[in-house]
Amino acid sequence: MGTIHHEEVRRTYLDNAATAWPKPPGVLEAMIAFQQNCGAAVGRGASRSARYASSIVRDTKERMARLIHGKTGDNIALLANGTQALNGAILGLLREGDHVVTTAAEHNSLLRPLAMLQRTKRVDWTMVDVDQAGVVSVDGLRAAIRPNTKLIAVTHASNVTGAIQPIHAIAEIARKESIWFLLDAAQTIGYVPIDVEGMGLDLLAAPGHKGLGGMLGTGVLYACPEVQESLDSPWIGGTGSESDRIDGPFDWSNALESGNPNGPAIASLQAALQWIEEQDILALQSNLHQLTARMWEILNGSGFRCIGPSRIEDRVPVVSVTSELMSPQEWAGLLDSSFGIETRAGLHCAGRIHPFLKTEPSGTLRFSLGHMSLAQDLDRLELALKEIGQG
Repeated sequence: MGTIHHEEVRRTYLDNAATAWPKPPGVLEAMIAFQQNCGAAVGRGASRSARYASSIVRDTKERMARLIHGKTGDNIALLANGTQALNGAILGLLREGDHVVTTAAEHNSLLRPLAMLQRTKRVDWTMVDVDQAGVVSVDGLRAAIRPNTKLIAVTHASNVTGAIQPIHAIAEIARKESIWFLLDAAQTIGYVPIDVEGMGLDLLAAPGHKGLGGMLGTGVLYACPEVQESLDSPWIGGTGSESDRIDGPFDWSNALESGNPNGPAIASLQAALQWIEEQDILALQSNLHQLTARMWEILNGSGFRCIGPSRIEDRVPVVSVTSELMSPQEWAGLLDSSFGIETRAGLHCAGRIHPFLKTEPSGTLRFSLGHMSLAQDLDRLELALKEIGQG
């Protein structure tokens, strides 16, 4: 396929909740350099290139552990994406007869594995309602717990409303009830400070290509040492080690990482994590808060109904809207084709939240920022809405 050229309109990317773009400096270069200068399979051989590839994986795990205060890279598994990380946790931890508590704000990456287990292994689960901002009731979650509840699984922030959930309160419930707590950090990691031990998290799953800024093709699963003892990988294959054995048990992360890891994408994630480490984190957060506040003001003042918390500190850089003028899909098409503004329209793979937001059947029009977003992006959005007659 040839290169896509947008010569009529300048590209304005406001879909970072799907994947971050552009990537931080050095990320794309690290991926290309790995393939050009190394190209070896991770953990497959003792050559200098193979050892170098393995060192990148080890260093990436250590950097990830530092970012989320996870003590050691031994508590990190690097997978193909956030969906695989969630599946690894859910399918690996739950047994027949277990019960799970989750929320209506969840992404299908979390809800569909639960639904599959309910069909195949008689694992039961309860979905707790959310309010019109997409925030779950802590009391409602507590009331859903049963004697056989094994896991509480909650998204850190809604990918539809941007609302950050009351994670500390939920974690306290999980601790008191001796229930494992899984956090889906797809929309927060890299944007919101995460301390897995301080927050009381047993498991954390996330993709590497959103707030972390890596290329597509990586996912992260953190598991505390106590969970690792109970986690059986739902898949197994070549690990590059213990080749004389076909029967386990195998180390939890080695089993989950079966098959050839995506070396180039992991190299990009290593570079992205290094970039984050070199930044003033408070300055990054302040800049995102300012941009998000301005985006909210532009959209709220342009005739849209903005959904989710109005207090910027209570949300990630995601703003969803609806309009009486056009459907979300029509808005997305118009903004893209006429102004080069890329957003996302629809249910956002989170269909269970929309009845509570009163956004059925079309969903919302979602605008989302990232670390590389600029004030000029919002200038163009504001001008476009004024030209349309919405500002």
